[in-house]
Amino acid sequence: MNISDLEKNIVNNSSKKFPPVHLWNPDLCEGQDIRINREGEWFYNNSEIKNQRLIQLFSSVIKKEGNNYFLVTPSEKVPVIVELAPYVIINFDCLEDDVIKLDTNLNYSFYLDKINTTRLIKYNNTQIPLVHVRNSIEGFFNRSTYYKLVDFAINSNFIKGNTLFVPSGKHEHVIGKIA
Repeated sequence: MNISDLEKNIVNNSSKKFPPVHLWNPDLCEGQDIRINREGEWFYNNSEIKNQRLIQLFSSVIKKEGNNYFLVTPSEKVPVIVELAPYVIINFDCLEDDVIKLDTNLNYSFYLDKINTTRLIKYNNTQIPLVHVRNSIEGFFNRSTYYKLVDFAINSNFIKGNTLFVPSGKHEHVIGKIA
C-alpha cells in the first residue's frame, strides 16, 4: 500500500463529508509512517504532506481506537502517530444563545456543547485544553486562538475557584487553571 492507493480507496468509498469509519474494521496495514506533529502538520515517511486537499481527505477517515489513531477505508487500516491531536482549532466565534463555534484547520466547524467539550491534559510540564471535535477525535487550540479565548474568559469573569472556563451549549468548558 502506498499513499496514492490509500487516497484512491478513500475517494472511491466516501460519499459524505465523514464516511462511516466506525463501521469499518479492516485488517491492519503496517509499513507506512504517517504522523501528525504538535503543530498539526501531516507527514508521510518523514516528508511533510503539503497537499491540503489530501490532508482534508485523510482527516475525513481518521478513527480513534483506544489511544491509537488510524486512517481507515473499507479494505485497510493504517496507523497514524499523533503527537497531540489531529485537529487544530484556529478560530472561535461567540454566537447568540451563548454558543461558541470552533473552526479547525481542516475546514470543519463545530459547537462547544455537552458532547464537544474540553478537558485539560498535562503536556510538556503544563496543562493544555483539548476539545472533542467528533467521534472521539480531539483538537487543540493554536496559540493565538487560545490566548484570545483566555482573554474572552478573563474579561467575562468566567472563573470558578482556580479554573478558567467558557460557557457554551449550557455547559462550562474548562480551558485552564489560574495560579
